[in-house]
Amino acid sequence: MPRLTDYLNEADLRGLQDAFSTVAGMPISICDPDGTPLRLRPAEKDWTETFAPEGLEEAVQRQKRRRSPQAESAPADLSVQLDGETVGRVRLTEARPSAQRLGDPQAETRGQLLKLLSGLLVRLCEANRKLHHRVDDLVALYRVTAQFSERHDVQGILDEVTRVVVETFDAKASAIRLLSPSGKELLMQASWKFTPEYIEKGPLLVADSAVDRQVLETGQPVYVADMRSDPRVVYPDEARAEGYVSGLCVPLMYKNRPEGVLRVYMGEAFEFDWFDKQLLRTIASGAAAAIVNARLLDEAQEGWQVRRQLQIAATVQQRMIPTSSPAIPGMDIHAVYVPSQEVGGDFYDFIPLPQGNLGVAICDVCGKGVPASLLMASIRFSLRAHAAGVYDMSEVLSLVNRDLCAGTLSSDFATMFYGVLRHEDRMFTYACAGHMPPILVRGGEVCQLETGGGVLGVLPDMEFPQDYFHLEAGDTIFAYTDGLNEALNFQGQEYGRERIEQALLFAVEQGYSAHAAADYVVWDMRRFAGLHARPDDLTLVCIRVL
Repeated sequence: MPRLTDYLNEADLRGLQDAFSTVAGMPISICDPDGTPLRLRPAEKDWTETFAPEGLEEAVQRQKRRRSPQAESAPADLSVQLDGETVGRVRLTEARPSAQRLGDPQAETRGQLLKLLSGLLVRLCEANRKLHHRVDDLVALYRVTAQFSERHDVQGILDEVTRVVVETFDAKASAIRLLSPSGKELLMQASWKFTPEYIEKGPLLVADSAVDRQVLETGQPVYVADMRSDPRVVYPDEARAEGYVSGLCVPLMYKNRPEGVLRVYMGEAFEFDWFDKQLLRTIASGAAAAIVNARLLDEAQEGWQVRRQLQIAATVQQRMIPTSSPAIPGMDIHAVYVPSQEVGGDFYDFIPLPQGNLGVAICDVCGKGVPASLLMASIRFSLRAHAAGVYDMSEVLSLVNRDLCAGTLSSDFATMFYGVLRHEDRMFTYACAGHMPPILVRGGEVCQLETGGGVLGVLPDMEFPQDYFHLEAGDTIFAYTDGLNEALNFQGQEYGRERIEQALLFAVEQGYSAHAAADYVVWDMRRFAGLHARPDDLTLVCIRVL
């Protein structure tokens, strides 16, 4: 059985008892429900200052003016009831019979004092009980927000929020709907104490729900007094069937951006006060932050996995690129390969052929990143497979082209330069598939190589004419991809073929090795481009005839 001391401390009860006894002029006792006087400790403050006699007297006089002359005798014993249950009693402990006769002014005054004391005790108990509930709510809020920081799974966070809301508000049910990627629909993501029928009642478009639309647009809670009859409610019949009456909808906001809504449904008419709304908004705010953080963590983990996969792909691709230049008597050969991302679409290759011959290839695949790298690997394998048994350049490129057309989309294509250096007579035979011809420097001048054909991967019957020339001492062959000539400076100007030729001529005049000449051209390009980002892969091959 509840008692007054469950809600109020004994010192305050003693202070009230003493103050009212002073005003009444005789002892007033505050008792247990069975009438046993409470054994109260001394008061912690002087309640007579709080309840001054003149204030009480004025209240008593107002009550007397409201009473009729035929009023019943004033009570000497009153119960203190909270929600219809007796939690204590107040009584005059030395009431004299002469003081209780009808019309006795002192009896009426003391009776009114007992009523005032009883009413005051009820209000204090209600206030303390409400305060205790608020403390319990704050404890629940602290507990749930602490769990937000500990959990990283979005669904677990949503389920926990709805459960805590139902328990905190003693609600009928709670639900969270999150905005779809388009922002036009609210998708049910979590619920607590909902029936399957209510959960599966259908989609909820933001445009059709006046309540949700107002919440998302204003960022403020919206209260519905009766969901069964409010015209703003989309599913009133379902709410009636489930027993939902009052409801409150608050936004899930993160950095002023709505993520969805949090709803709480009550099984009876209920008016949410300021504290209730603030508490629910705080829970919703913490939930929104936790949801976004969990999503960011998931994205970060996915990004890490992608980066890890790219690192593995880059390692595999690097193994396809020759790690050293071939040692051919009378030849100085060097290559440079710099992808713009972890993996690239460019490649060069040195293919050992029978009789000491050497195949030299440089290729630029359309696109960047992983798709381009996969296409690059396919072309390289096809080239090596066909070049091993075929000397004719035109036929080799035709076979690679047919493979590419048969196994890829029409948007997948590549350009390639392929040549064979015949060691015995220093003859160089080459063909171009849509690729810019290499630069030949001979006798201090640039000689243009014009032979070429269409790109790989477009038409299966494409032809690739070939040409040949004999190398002479001092010749330099310089092949490259468009990552070199299309490099831009901050004025939007391309480095261009003319600058490549000038830089290469300078390197040859200085007697640079193939390694030094290639490095010089790359350095000159970077000097021209400055810190401007490189949009494409950079690959080049330099061959000097000694």
